[in-house]
Amino acid sequence: MAEIILHHYALSPFSEKIRRVLAYKGVPWRAVEQPIMMPKPELVPLTGGNRRIPAMQVGADVYCDTACIARRIEQLHPERPVIPQAAAGTVAMIEDWADHRLFMFAVPPTILALFDDLPPGFIEDRRAMSPGFSREAIEAAAPHALEQALHAFDQLDAQLARSPYLLGADFTLADAAAYHPVRFMQNAPELAAHVAARPALADWCGRIAGFGEGKVTPLSGAEALAAATAATPADVDGGVPADAPFAAGDTVSIVADDYGPETTVGRLVRMQANEVVVLREDAAVGEVAVHYPRAGYVVSRA
Repeated sequence: MAEIILHHYALSPFSEKIRRVLAYKGVPWRAVEQPIMMPKPELVPLTGGNRRIPAMQVGADVYCDTACIARRIEQLHPERPVIPQAAAGTVAMIEDWADHRLFMFAVPPTILALFDDLPPGFIEDRRAMSPGFSREAIEAAAPHALEQALHAFDQLDAQLARSPYLLGADFTLADAAAYHPVRFMQNAPELAAHVAARPALADWCGRIAGFGEGKVTPLSGAEALAAATAATPADVDGGVPADAPFAAGDTVSIVADDYGPETTVGRLVRMQANEVVVLREDAAVGEVAVHYPRAGYVVSRA
């Protein structure tokens, strides 16, 4: 089995979601440290343009979006499941709430608190993904966002007072998804105090952080590109159902429906209820298969 390569950076909240899953499962993985801002010359040849972090690479198969990444990890390494079959729907609903609503409330107060430590050009870089992104917009949004985040903290604390994890005795993807916005806010001491003030929430954070870094070893971006070049896409079976809006072999573009204009264009090889896969050629790596979830992405004829 080809090794798991995670393209990430340390401060990335969504990378932390996947790092917690890998650590909990004890799955060995290779870490490629990507830049926090564009350009990302050792990432976009793999994704075809998508700049979002993290991306997971397994040989010449590239998985974008943590919803897609987590489910592929679960398929490859089902031991210590994080998506128990009996609770898969509940996990997905909590994941969607945390990745979108809770995360978007965590961002303004955290960015504002860390503003003086951000690298030069950060605001301009993120404005390319979200045209309204500016310090003024963050300052205006932060008070309400913090109020809403603290309301979510109260809900989490109440639930975690009843069980070690959100769905009971065992860690699941629901915990990983809810944890990463909370952990992101803890980077600012004044926001971390809100977590510490909620005992069950603080204990839960400590348990998840206690998984450690897991079985990780570094890998250079050049080595990751070489691994893709040396491999061929392997996870491409499944086809396209007859009632799908596209046919196998159609050239389609894929773009997020919330923010970020970057698209991936390729030849459609699989379209399922929760995944779309395209094959594309890149001069740097040859043929790669790029995988996305259906939820949260617009698929159009290119």
